[in-house]
Amino acid sequence: MLVPMRPNPVSKIQPWVTPFFAGDRLRAEVLLHAAAFRQPSIPLDQELATIQRSHGWKDQGAKDPSQQPLPGGFAELEALYLVASQSAPGLVELAAIHPSYPDPLLAHGLSSVLPAAPDPEQRQKRFHCLGQRIAQRFPSRPDLILQLIDFEAAFSVLQSLPDQALPASTYFGNTTCALMHLQALWAKGRYQDLHLTYCHYLFQSRWFPSSDFLLRSYTILARIERSHQLFREIYSRHHHELQATTISNMLFTALGLEQLDQAHIADLVADFRRLTPQQSPGASLAFPPKGQPMLVDEKPVLAITSADLRMHPVGRFWLPIARVLKQRFRLVHVALNPLDDDPIRQELKALSHSWHPLVADAELAPLLQQVQPQLLLDLGGHTADNRPGLLNHRFAQVQATDLGFYGPSYGAHCDWWILDQAVARRVKGSYPGSEPIWTLPGPSLCFDPASHGLPPTQALRHSEPFQPVLGSFNHTRKLTDRCLERFASVLKGMPEATLLFRSHSFYDHAVRRWFLQRFVDGGVRPDQLQPIPYAHSAAESLLDYGRIHLHIDSYPVCGTTTTLDAMAMGIPVLTCPNNLYAGAISAALIEQAGFADWICEQPSELLGKAQQLSSQYRSASARRQLAEGVRRSPVCDTHAMPTMFAGQITEMLKAATLPSSSSGSIATF
Repeated sequence: MLVPMRPNPVSKIQPWVTPFFAGDRLRAEVLLHAAAFRQPSIPLDQELATIQRSHGWKDQGAKDPSQQPLPGGFAELEALYLVASQSAPGLVELAAIHPSYPDPLLAHGLSSVLPAAPDPEQRQKRFHCLGQRIAQRFPSRPDLILQLIDFEAAFSVLQSLPDQALPASTYFGNTTCALMHLQALWAKGRYQDLHLTYCHYLFQSRWFPSSDFLLRSYTILARIERSHQLFREIYSRHHHELQATTISNMLFTALGLEQLDQAHIADLVADFRRLTPQQSPGASLAFPPKGQPMLVDEKPVLAITSADLRMHPVGRFWLPIARVLKQRFRLVHVALNPLDDDPIRQELKALSHSWHPLVADAELAPLLQQVQPQLLLDLGGHTADNRPGLLNHRFAQVQATDLGFYGPSYGAHCDWWILDQAVARRVKGSYPGSEPIWTLPGPSLCFDPASHGLPPTQALRHSEPFQPVLGSFNHTRKLTDRCLERFASVLKGMPEATLLFRSHSFYDHAVRRWFLQRFVDGGVRPDQLQPIPYAHSAAESLLDYGRIHLHIDSYPVCGTTTTLDAMAMGIPVLTCPNNLYAGAISAALIEQAGFADWICEQPSELLGKAQQLSSQYRSASARRQLAEGVRRSPVCDTHAMPTMFAGQITEMLKAATLPSSSSGSIATF
């Protein structure tokens, strides 16, 4: 049943409204002034305020114009919209009778069409359909699409948006959607455009929300120290305004430095725990009494939280482990990135006792209260889109972090940080105040070449150039000044060698030129440098390993997936670790694979080892034999490592000791 509406509402809409909401604000203002000239007795102050507001003007004392409704100027239509918005049919009718006014269509989608979807897949289809209709009907209003993406948190769609410049004048009252445009530039690898557009927004006399895109730009350029210093200044000046997410980002940066400022990290950890939403009074988890026997067919519940349970290194590392864990545990996966859909995600879904794609933080605590896991395993830490704050509360008898982050979580109720012996030996004592380390007797990662898209060894193709070719395929954020100094020392000592290097960031030619210049400024001859763009597919990227003799690791943040890809493709990896996880995990993987002699304990050893390894593995046959040996090693054993890990999880549960007077408290978000 339709909501009663006034007759002929279109006739009551003022002429300036249609071009205004179609994106032609200049024409709208001309029509408005023409109306004032024809009928000077009619006040148009509210209409002019509407246009001013759309350009970013804000009322005195207003904190956030994007959160205020546009005032007056189309009161009749607003009244109809207010009534119609009480029902989906009313919104449909209003959108139909006045197709030039976009808000009813968008509001109908956000309030009725999307929430009514029976499951996430159906909601995703409706989301795409609504986006296509808005784009076709209102091509001059790209901000509408950005508002839709922002509402749905559909960040994976940003990369498919058309390339177009969106200056500050594009945005109407809601300027928060400008962040979605910046995020789209980030997802597409257009880093120079991102930096310039962000600066453009900052210099406009408008209100735009603050963001971390300037810091991201510095990260892409490997100016990690600069990013950290800016974070320190933000922390000092705006300490009382910071949220837990910002503190988590600061911890991510601080833990990736060559030297850790332990006093600053302790301050960040204290704030991180303090700012995490507090526990709900009276809500608690009813843990079974200690010593209560389990039924023969009962399996412990293992809840896994991560934003990367998909075609991502974390998802690919976790998949072979999950295949074995299913035999001993009831797996409950909480996928904090709900919209991606790929083969890794599909198989993890099939292995799950239950699968929960979530976005809203408020849904997490009720879910875990219902599931009541015996063990909660966080695979994200302080990386993007994850919820490390969960570990500041007690949801399970045992809570641990593993795999996805290059440091501890510092969660107030995190019982264990899971590491293998090789890396635990190097990082022991480096993180005071963190959760204790649970040391695995074998590798902490399981690398399945098939899941990572590697071809079989008989299909490998290795070139045999006369001169040694070194490679570096890690992300540019890892190519710090200290890292480039180490690369330069090797290239200067091997004047006949060439460095073949690439990164995802090289999609932007300006970034590639930046790093070429930095190498040249460091004394490397231009003819020794061969930058290559990032491959369009994973299969193409793997072919680049066949063109090099040796892969040089980055520093102070080393490789992980890149190290394993290189070794499994038959390429030795030269690394020089430190006493931090970010710089030691590559050495641990190399040691677990059985090639500890590749590790340089001092930077002075790099040149000699590089000369030795590039000579030892110069022939294609030597590199093929290396690939076969790595794939037979413990790091690639998709049965032994997952079986060991499952046994260690069982031991954690056995070792769990909870005071009888404390059953833990559930958190609300």
